[in-house]
Amino acid sequence: MNTQRDYQPYLAGAFRWRLGLRPLDLANWIEIGDDYDHEMDTKKSVFTHNFSTANAFQANTEDEAAEVMIELIDHLVTTRSDWFAREGRDIVNHHRHERFPVEPDSNGEWAEHPLVTCARLVQEDFALLVERDGRLVFGGGSVCFPNRWDLNSKLGLTMSEVHAPVDRLNEQLEDPIDSFFQRLSPQKSFWRTGWAVLNTGELYQAVDGTAPKPPALPALGDPTTGDRLFLRVERETIRRFPKTNCVLFTIRSYVRPLSHLVNRPEDAARLADALSNLPDDVRDYKQTTELTAPAVHWLQTVVAQSGS
Repeated sequence: MNTQRDYQPYLAGAFRWRLGLRPLDLANWIEIGDDYDHEMDTKKSVFTHNFSTANAFQANTEDEAAEVMIELIDHLVTTRSDWFAREGRDIVNHHRHERFPVEPDSNGEWAEHPLVTCARLVQEDFALLVERDGRLVFGGGSVCFPNRWDLNSKLGLTMSEVHAPVDRLNEQLEDPIDSFFQRLSPQKSFWRTGWAVLNTGELYQAVDGTAPKPPALPALGDPTTGDRLFLRVERETIRRFPKTNCVLFTIRSYVRPLSHLVNRPEDAARLADALSNLPDDVRDYKQTTELTAPAVHWLQTVVAQSGS
């Protein structure tokens, strides 16, 4: 297991939103790293202190979530049998000495929403789209590591409505996204990556005031910039499930200080170019306006010092 997958999805040149979809090998659906315990402890803290921020669902989405949960359990029992086992009505995580029910009780009631159970098992966050009145809408999710967006405000929205606050995204991608979901089938799943630069390494970035306050930005030319600004990469998988026709996004977040590029001048140059080419409205949306100058200066210094 790797602590950090080396995803570097930023592109040099003129900015454009991109789907960047790739076929998903279901054997690699879930990524478990040797940071597993640290991140699961962080999730447990979010569940304890900010449960209603991280978990929100429309009514009557348990059937779709249960289909997802059973598939996830089958995957974990198959790929990580050293940790996970199905025992009676429970899934057992022997690595963490945890046990969760995965069936409703005799009255048909769930101990918790099945998607919450999914989130208690792996590092990924989960977002669920369900079919209602002939439309695919956001049915809810368990998102312990949001990248500065609000889960509760998305309930019941279509994908174009979810993306409405994202500058230029619907303008550039609404039709391709709609076409993709119309064609998405259970027989073929996909994955993609997105990126941002943040002034915090905290995974929990809710926007309702419950996230830790980020530290002050480094000044232009501050030599500690590489340790104070962070590249955040999100790996998303997208699957449709056959019984309920729901669509699931998993989101695995990787956060590293920019200093991980200190001996990688080509990547540093590419990231500096990508940041520099963000339009002002997209930069405001990504909340990188104030950190762009110190980040780009530090990255360009890495390039200059390498002699590239």
